[in-house]
Amino acid sequence: MFCLLSVAISQSNNLSSKKGPAGIPGAPGSPGAMGPMGPPGKDGPDGKDGEKGERGDRGRTGNPGKPGVKGLKGDLGDMGEQGAPGGCNCGSAARSAFSVAVTKSYPKERMPIRFSRILLNEGSHYNASSGKFVCVIPGVYYFTYDITLANKHLAIGLVHNGQYKIKTFDANTGNHDVASGSTVLHLQQSDQVWLQIFYSEQNGLFFDPFWTDSTFTGFLIYADQDFLNEADRKANTQDEG
Repeated sequence: MFCLLSVAISQSNNLSSKKGPAGIPGAPGSPGAMGPMGPPGKDGPDGKDGEKGERGDRGRTGNPGKPGVKGLKGDLGDMGEQGAPGGCNCGSAARSAFSVAVTKSYPKERMPIRFSRILLNEGSHYNASSGKFVCVIPGVYYFTYDITLANKHLAIGLVHNGQYKIKTFDANTGNHDVASGSTVLHLQQSDQVWLQIFYSEQNGLFFDPFWTDSTFTGFLIYADQDFLNEADRKANTQDEG
């Protein structure tokens, strides 16, 4: 019986090992459901730089920053080369002096006496036609006069811009005499100074070309500093030009 069963199983295996004819393929099935998202991948390599874009508008100026801490004092630099000497015309610009004499006796009263004989007129600041000294250089001046008188008394004064600054009186005693006076004045540009008889009955000013003179003298003692500074500035400007 065991032998019969073995033969039967062997035959059955032989039958199943033989292939039958191929069947017709079936239609594809429906896609399955999406699976869960996997973990993120690693970063890829950097891309190439893009082209440079157009320049944008200028931004607003920011607020100034706070001042920094003051630094230490630097070392002393080397001495520079000596510059050219500056110009200065003070020597010529600040000169003013005159000394003049009369050529006629008994001039008109209360009028500038014309000293028409020029002994010195540095800068031409004395006007012989008017008898007046006209200030060009502001500063301090000294004025003096020596007047010969004869036959009459003499009342003479020094006038500054229409105002008497000093007056002198000399009485005639029958002989020739000399009246004198002097003063120091501070003058501005265009100021005027002259001599005149201030009392008509006492006009003894006398002139004799052979033995006596009557003189009027004035000169600059020192000029105002502002004038000198401006003269230096102008001189330096001319040199640079």
